[in-house]
Amino acid sequence: MFKAIELDAASRQRTGRELVLDTDNRQSAIDALLMQLDVPPATAVVDPTRTIVRVGERLWTLVRSAPPEESGLSGSQRRAGAKHKQVR
Repeated sequence: MFKAIELDAASRQRTGRELVLDTDNRQSAIDALLMQLDVPPATAVVDPTRTIVRVGERLWTLVRSAPPEESGLSGSQRRAGAKHKQVR
């Protein structure tokens, strides 16, 4: 999974707009972003590292986001387990 985060072109600060992209790799995440924005691929400029996508006057950065893991333990048990072994 990837998350596309919109950035202000001048300051490169987050604008607050985020899109979740359910894809396996960066190239498919770029394609999914362009489809969601309804932008033809020829008009987008992709940074060689494929972390920044410029669409007109807007910038988007792509970051990998992991789905939340279901561990079956409560938060306090997970925190305690990091310091001490859990006894069963």
